[in-house]
Amino acid sequence: QFGEIEELVAYGSQHEYPELDEFSIIFKFKSGFHCTFASSSDASWHFPFERIEVFCHHRTIMTEEMERLLDSRGMDANFETLSFHMTEKEERWGYVQEDRAFIDSILNGTKPLVTADDGFKSVELVESVYAAISSGDRVRF
Repeated sequence: QFGEIEELVAYGSQHEYPELDEFSIIFKFKSGFHCTFASSSDASWHFPFERIEVFCHHRTIMTEEMERLLDSRGMDANFETLSFHMTEKEERWGYVQEDRAFIDSILNGTKPLVTADDGFKSVELVESVYAAISSGDRVRF
């Protein structure tokens, strides 16, 4: 796990739409890890549209549109590929599991997987990205 974010640097621009539609962000975590995040609102020419890549020590994990997950599992040149294309979108994207956990927390009093504080932190993070873009400054948490 990466842990809490210590600081971020973000750049953005507007090309196709009235709002910012291109983002590049560098996150630095308190644990010492760092990662980059890039997003383009107009990359319809490039499939998969959503792709997450995590590069670790001797391991790479990639998602493609929540359809496939590729895992290098070490130094071997062969990747393990998991395909979810036959799974319903609601389950593949986590809605079923999230809804089930939310209902369970209400009916049975179990601890929710995502708290109000988690929701606040995600909004705070997005607002910090916009603030970094408009000011040109690094944001520290």
